[in-house]
Amino acid sequence: MEVAPPPTYSFNGDVSPRNSPSPSEDLVSAQSHSSCIPADVNTHAAEQQQPDVVDAAPQRPDTPPGSSSATQYYPGYPYPLPFPQRRPAPSTPVPSEARISAFPDHKFEPATPLLRRLSNSTTTTSSTGAAQPKLNPTNYVSVFRKTHKRAFSLSSRFHAASIKGTFAVNPFLDIPATLLSPLPPGQTRKNLLLKVENGGIDVDVHLIGEPTPNAPTGVARTELHFELCGGADNTFPLIAKIHTSTLRRPPFRATLVSKNGFTSLHLPPSFHGLLTVRVAAGDLNNHITLSAALGAHATILSEDSGSRAYFIGALGSGRWEGDRAEVRVERGRVRGAV
Repeated sequence: MEVAPPPTYSFNGDVSPRNSPSPSEDLVSAQSHSSCIPADVNTHAAEQQQPDVVDAAPQRPDTPPGSSSATQYYPGYPYPLPFPQRRPAPSTPVPSEARISAFPDHKFEPATPLLRRLSNSTTTTSSTGAAQPKLNPTNYVSVFRKTHKRAFSLSSRFHAASIKGTFAVNPFLDIPATLLSPLPPGQTRKNLLLKVENGGIDVDVHLIGEPTPNAPTGVARTELHFELCGGADNTFPLIAKIHTSTLRRPPFRATLVSKNGFTSLHLPPSFHGLLTVRVAAGDLNNHITLSAALGAHATILSEDSGSRAYFIGALGSGRWEGDRAEVRVERGRVRGAV
């Protein structure tokens, strides 16, 4: 009895992994029965046994959309790895409100945690209910400042000793005379006196306080005096804003004296009285300006070559003892507002 020779194996491609010493059992079994399987089936089986790298390659169409030329892909060519897939959609429904991360991917998170944000109601309450700075009332205040210029200096710039801030004047506040500065001869004491030489003034003045029940009927006017003195080269601005919190106040008299700088007087809405502007040189129309709100309640009473008088408020019959305001400048510009 003759013994059949062992089957022979032949395959040109290397289908086994690089680290495997022998072909896989499926490939040996398929080629050992080559007499029963057609040649085209053997070729198809060999193509199915490619390494995992070939199977992991993305499946690309032979002919891209819109192209007439076919593209051939070889099984053994090292194609690039596929792009990472997107994260799977969460099982929970996505809220309709969009949320933006506080830390983008290209930034590092801070070492300290963020403070907890306040709600809109808390933020609004805290912003509107913020306590205003408390002003200590005073009376008979006198401030004088002077800027000394150097006669011999390489620089023409110098620091001006200006007066800026807020004052609360209570004309009913009684201060002992021993605490007040002595008055020069021929002058009366002012409730607020601010004077600067070679400097500017920018202040807010609040007139506070109400008369007591036992106060005398005739109360003197509250005197406010602001003055800029110096040479003709003094072009510093003088800005005075007067505020009143109540209508039960005594009338006041405000006097502003300036040189060639800009002068601005802000009167309170309760102002009812005479406003006089005096200009040493120049056309009055080029030096005097009233805001629209103040001009609507102003009436010209008199005018000459160097002054103009307005009455602010309604004119009435009888004796008038109301507010007064006077502005005196040389060649500066004056603006009145309310």
